[in-house]
Amino acid sequence: MDKFTRGFLYGLCLGDGCLYKQPTNKNVGLTVGHGPKQLAYLMHKAEKLRSVFGGKPIKTYEYTSCNKSSGKKYTNFQIRKVDSYFNQMHKKLYQTGKKVFTREVLDFLTDEGLAYWFMDDGSGSVSKNKQGNLCGCMLRIATYFSKEEAEIVAKWFLDKYGFIVKFDIDKRSNKVSIRFGTHDSIALAKILQPYIIPEMEYKIKDVLNYTPRVLGPVNTGEDIV
Repeated sequence: MDKFTRGFLYGLCLGDGCLYKQPTNKNVGLTVGHGPKQLAYLMHKAEKLRSVFGGKPIKTYEYTSCNKSSGKKYTNFQIRKVDSYFNQMHKKLYQTGKKVFTREVLDFLTDEGLAYWFMDDGSGSVSKNKQGNLCGCMLRIATYFSKEEAEIVAKWFLDKYGFIVKFDIDKRSNKVSIRFGTHDSIALAKILQPYIIPEMEYKIKDVLNYTPRVLGPVNTGEDIV
């Protein structure tokens, strides 16, 4: 497996992809699921996987899930792929029985792999001040890490891209998600842009279109969100 293909596969699995051991098959399987609004994205992933492993077109399965608290039902779509290469990926990603973020795994990522992780869990936004003027922008990756994992991820972004990661802590779970300041968000969006498919461009569009304020003699700097 070349490093570019490997980078894509790890990016796929750091996001919404899930590797699982099959009781009736010695090889590990990959499942990826999305809702109706992201069906085109899921079908793109199916075709991308087919280009890697070959074989017949990967089928898309429709299923219904239910929110136990509200009783509301949701329609979802899923693809599945089994291959021996996923065996070694499972050993690295599920060392403790659940998905873990280690420096070794992160180092497998290419810019393209990072883009797939971002398309799954990322988002972009701009902020306005009290006068209604744009004053900053932000990219966020809403994967929830332990504090230890978040620090590993932050160090990886700093070492690889020179980006400073900021933490947001969910008070209910004590889990950490990450975000980037204005300048790093713009730089990251430009790195991801070549790999973002048209259906997911909305996640970086506002950040790419954001123009930093021109600093005047009184300003100490633009707001960083």
